[in-house]
Amino acid sequence: MFDRVESGLNMKTHLKSIVRGAAVSIALVALGGCGDTNLVRDAAQGVGLAGRPSEVTDFVRDSRQNAPSGFMAVGVSAPQRPAPRKTATEFRAMEAALDADRARLEAHGAAARAAGATPAAKPPPITQ
Repeated sequence: MFDRVESGLNMKTHLKSIVRGAAVSIALVALGGCGDTNLVRDAAQGVGLAGRPSEVTDFVRDSRQNAPSGFMAVGVSAPQRPAPRKTATEFRAMEAALDADRARLEAHGAAARAAGATPAAKPPPITQ
């Protein structure tokens, strides 16, 4: 009977060590991708399953640097665009145009509310 209790304790500690080892292994695999090295690629290259990346030829490198990509490079600020300052009269005219648009849209909204407030038409009576 004493042997069973002792073997049960050994089994629990053994199981705990297996779970702990599995957790450490999973953490190491998960954190392996955080560095500059790629462990899977390095292992495949070491065994010979993957080749070494080749250098880009000069004409490809030169043609890609000059091609417009539509995106700005990292660390480069956008060019300053000249935006002329509006005068006070231009600003007031812009405000007046916006106020006119708001009044027009409010009138459309009032018309829509009035159209929605009318009672629904009654169906015609059915005679038998």
